[in-house]
Amino acid sequence: MSARPLSVSAGLAWRSLLLVRRMPSVFLPSLVMPLFILVATAGAFRGIALLPIFDGASYLAFTIPLATVMGGGFAGINAGMTLARDIEGGFVDRLVASPAPRIALLGGPFLAACARSLFTTTVILVAGLIGGVALPGPVDAAVIYLMAAAFSVATAAWAMGVALQTRSVQSIPLMQVVVFLSVFLSVAYVPREAQQGWLRAAADINPVTRLLETSRTAELTGTTWASLWPGLAAAAILVVVLGAFALLGLRTLGRR
Repeated sequence: MSARPLSVSAGLAWRSLLLVRRMPSVFLPSLVMPLFILVATAGAFRGIALLPIFDGASYLAFTIPLATVMGGGFAGINAGMTLARDIEGGFVDRLVASPAPRIALLGGPFLAACARSLFTTTVILVAGLIGGVALPGPVDAAVIYLMAAAFSVATAAWAMGVALQTRSVQSIPLMQVVVFLSVFLSVAYVPREAQQGWLRAAADINPVTRLLETSRTAELTGTTWASLWPGLAAAAILVVVLGAFALLGLRTLGRR
């Protein structure tokens, strides 16, 4: 009899989270890097806040959504890295040969990536509070958490799809580069209205732009439906498209 997908996914997610204690060198960079981005970006580019479009808003507050979304991205990359190691180590082959449903191979890492993104987002919000940025209200905070978690699921789908297609840890740089480019070719440092040329064109078609703008509106001015729905739509598109890519890799798993 096949095991229930939800219970197997929960078990795999718990196994992934246990690696945080057993192998902190894998998790700590995904926590330290968003904090580094928060501090370095807010410090090095704080002069950008003098642009009239900022209207006196804190550049540290403007940077917090970038750090939370990047934290979700690192959580997703970790899911792909873990899967690639499990494939090379033979754990995935044993799981495929067991009665466990194959979809749990994706469900477990998705849950773990979400949990890691929630933790990282909390740390970043606390770091912003220490830096003088007030915590957002419950609804706005929920939106910030949601955008980071959605990006963690999307990047986990991308990274796991790459791991399933390549079956090698040597594909990890590819996972990372695409995630970094998707963020930095959006509105990572300035609003779209202040961008020009090819970068503005890239930001206009980049779904990550909507995630960041929705999260920033929640952080800076408060959530409205007009600011929320573009982020939800972009998150849905990313999850569906990249989820299909991961499922394609899962279908080819048994053929190799």
